Amino acid sequence: MIVVEYTDILIATMSSLFSKKRKQPAIESNAGDTISDGSHKSTTPPKQRITSSLSSTLVSNSLTTTFADLGLCSPLVSTCRKLGYNRPTAVQRAIIPQILNNSNNNNNNTNHHLLTLSATGSGKTAAFVLPLLHLLSSDPYGIYALVITPTRELAKQIQQQILALGSGSGWKITCALIIGGENSTTQSLELMKQPNFVVGTPGRLAELCRDGDGSGLYKPNFKKVKFVILDEADRLLCGGSGFERDVAECLLQSTTTMQSTRNTTNGGDEKKKRVRRNICRTLLFSATMTRSLASLEEMAGAGVGRLPLKKIVVRPDGTWDDGSGSNNQKKKKKKRKVEDTIDNDEDTKEEKSSGDSGDDESDTDNSSESSDEGSTPNIPAGLRQEYIFMPSRVREAYLLCAIRTLMTHGGRSSKKSKQHQQNVGGGSGWNNTIGKDVDIAELLGNDDTNNPDEDDEGRSKYPRAQSAIIFVPSCERCAHISGILTELGIKNVALHSLLSQNRRLASLATFQSQHVRVLVATDVASRGLDVPEVDLVINSELPRRAVDYVHRVGRTARAGRRGRAISLVGEQDIDLVHEAERISGRSLDKCSEITDDMAVRLLGPVAKASRLTKMKLMDIGFDELVAKHRERKRRDRRRREKAEKRARKAISKN
Repeated sequence: MIVVEYTDILIATMSSLFSKKRKQPAIESNAGDTISDGSHKSTTPPKQRITSSLSSTLVSNSLTTTFADLGLCSPLVSTCRKLGYNRPTAVQRAIIPQILNNSNNNNNNTNHHLLTLSATGSGKTAAFVLPLLHLLSSDPYGIYALVITPTRELAKQIQQQILALGSGSGWKITCALIIGGENSTTQSLELMKQPNFVVGTPGRLAELCRDGDGSGLYKPNFKKVKFVILDEADRLLCGGSGFERDVAECLLQSTTTMQSTRNTTNGGDEKKKRVRRNICRTLLFSATMTRSLASLEEMAGAGVGRLPLKKIVVRPDGTWDDGSGSNNQKKKKKKRKVEDTIDNDEDTKEEKSSGDSGDDESDTDNSSESSDEGSTPNIPAGLRQEYIFMPSRVREAYLLCAIRTLMTHGGRSSKKSKQHQQNVGGGSGWNNTIGKDVDIAELLGNDDTNNPDEDDEGRSKYPRAQSAIIFVPSCERCAHISGILTELGIKNVALHSLLSQNRRLASLATFQSQHVRVLVATDVASRGLDVPEVDLVINSELPRRAVDYVHRVGRTARAGRRGRAISLVGEQDIDLVHEAERISGRSLDKCSEITDDMAVRLLGPVAKASRLTKMKLMDIGFDELVAKHRERKRRDRRRREKAEKRARKAISKN
């Protein structure tokens, strides 16, 4: 009963913090000023293993700092060298010394919890995995760290990176993957073995924590966890995301413990209450600063001292702000608080009017979380942003034109692969589409066999995309567009939440191995997935939340590479374009390579493929699956609202 009340109170606190809308500030002219107004200070601690002459200038210089200079043990440095990590990135130079220094401090009360903001593709995963492996080497035991992610694919990727970085450490590193869609009994048995790391999604982790005692499953023991990592923290702590109760349960089991107290007034009766474990540290990582994270920072840094949170913002130029701030930043925060107070009533009305719509999107949330661009890193410098303005009713035709024009071989397989498919009787689609490729190439007038932009070996003389991700807003659109592309001869795989877990992992593995070069996905693929070969991202529809745009286009131009992001803009999407420009800090250019004449030529084939796809989706019962999924989402939302009401009542009574 105590656990339930504590969880409900925690949920209500999160809901009250994250439900307030914040006024959208205007974008500043200088992109560098929107990151931070504070002066750069070195975050390198005075460790014995770090060279004593290492100054702030040296730390911010990526050409001179190595992993050995950051204080990592030699086996980890050797492993990084074998994996191709020659120099640490900016976020790794900022975070690794922070974790190592605070963990070696004997006074647990001074341990800082970290909130790290860094651009997509900057190496945030290795920034917390490497120091944890270093600290674990001195006294290996399980369970040492708990990593919580919003998507299953991201959890799988982090598990693989932990095992890869720990493979050459000289000791056996164990890591359990706890995600939905898998056998809970098998996962419970894995937790019984006490692995060093546990990586999972909040839903399945909370399920095992709640049902471990009564259902016969093993209840995970997180009482000795020293680190709790919230990757993509802006998504996990987003109001209305559905993660509130599950994240609260995971934090309750890992960061708190039951303590008995004796009541002297009632005859010495013992009472149990939950207290926070000072030895456990919380690390939050994100690419965007949303209202939820800003509220958490205000709650922690308001002089209360209950949660000593330290924020580190990594800038695009390789420097970082350690969160000390300046007087100008404090004045801006006070001014922003006054504006929020004035507009509170009006914003509440807008929330009520916008919150009545049904949640038809399976992989996104309808929360209106906005970003605080004063603390949000810009998009990668090597990313080229463009848009295609077109009528919304013929969106699929323009999408096909973009694929056939901007990708090598028009998005199709290479000549050898096509010959192999023809010999074996087709690819992985519903039917053989070899003949349709020739028809569409003739319509566009760009036959790849005589393409002047390619040499004899099929290599493009000009930068054409080798691999692309197409983002769509919902599962229905994902299945529909994937079917259209398959009908028109473009081999692709789909990734959305209505697929089984095995099919989701298989689709992602097929795309990562480059057997298929086009991935059609919802926003489940927009968080944290690292596929270095992706050099083109196409937004079939711009996301309703500007924060999601940053994460979508962040799938390309990673780790200093170059990339391209194309957004299809309809007549009602102008405001979304301005929001994307505001949060990214740069304007979107018009893509001149796609013309209206090209799309008009494809209207007939696309319409025919669309009709065939709809018929085939109806034959397999996809519409019934979508209806059941929507009903489950509505049921979960009603259950979440009831839990919040009970929690508010419990708080009012106390």
